[in-house]
Amino acid sequence: MYVYLTNLIPFIIAQTTVNQTDKNLPTDAETIVQGAINGSEIFVSAFDNDWKLFASGQNPVYVAIVNVSMLAAVVLVSFWSLQWYEQIMSEGFSSGVIKEMAFPMMVILMLNNNGAMLATTSLALRNVSNKLNSSVLTVTRNGITLKEAIRSVNTDQTFILAAKTAMAECEKLADLEIDKDGNQITPKKDCKNKVAQEIDTQASEYKQKKRIQGQNNWNPLDVAGGAVNTIVQGLSYIIFSGLSAAFQFLVQFSFLLTAYVAPIFLVLSMLPIGAKPIFAWLSGWLALTLILMSYSIIVGVAASSIVNSPSNNPLLLQLIEAIFSPILAVAIGTGGGMALFSGFTSAAKFVVMPRNN
Repeated sequence: MYVYLTNLIPFIIAQTTVNQTDKNLPTDAETIVQGAINGSEIFVSAFDNDWKLFASGQNPVYVAIVNVSMLAAVVLVSFWSLQWYEQIMSEGFSSGVIKEMAFPMMVILMLNNNGAMLATTSLALRNVSNKLNSSVLTVTRNGITLKEAIRSVNTDQTFILAAKTAMAECEKLADLEIDKDGNQITPKKDCKNKVAQEIDTQASEYKQKKRIQGQNNWNPLDVAGGAVNTIVQGLSYIIFSGLSAAFQFLVQFSFLLTAYVAPIFLVLSMLPIGAKPIFAWLSGWLALTLILMSYSIIVGVAASSIVNSPSNNPLLLQLIEAIFSPILAVAIGTGGGMALFSGFTSAAKFVVMPRNN
């Protein structure tokens, strides 16, 4: 039975993670719920190399976008240079001429050297967003930080699912039997007691190994369920964990994609239109930041509530992480981004509005 549990628990945890081939990295068995336990940290670090390549100006996709944007910027500046020449001849380097020339020159500067300055700015914004998210997860609620609550609850629910699977095997045994010596034995009860002890021990050892706060505040003997129900819950656990991981992955990928298209929005802002597209880009970045933070807050608050009121349902937090939290986080982030963009457009209209003397 011990061997069975040893193989079962890593299998359940390993379903929600990517494959690691480096011997210096955690194995599949050790990274079972790392995506859920460590929140977005794994997905942030997954894109570190992409961001380093991006900031160095050697990313071929970003360089191609910068080159096209620089060409468009040069064309626009060349077109407007005739008007600037006339203004300089008539007004000299007046404040109005300097204001008109300032933004196009700043665009050329940001796109120079393969867009190095713009890339550095985008990287700084990314670091700020992730720092804000990390700060949110350090908030303490119900005597435990949101980050530790997420780690503790996900670990508990993983072992609860493992216990359900093992208990289902015990249900196949007889309640009462006679051994070869003629003594009455209780195979089902003995199996459950042994499973409960082994599960509790392994859960404690795993938490100690991963430095996860909180004790095992659930009783393995209270976990029960038929084989079919356990299989359904196991598949659901894998699906929900995968959806949660995919959402966090897409949020981090969206930050990178938004940084890639920054040169396009910057150049389009040189066109004589009302609201500059760069404001829409900034609003989109803020929306992504709000989505990231909102997701962490929602999941963290839910986990901090569950950690003190344990549930034997192994899908409770996974359902929140995979379905409800992303929907609510996207709604909050989108609303905040649209509100900011509306504020930008209103400010732009106010600035360009002619003043009556």
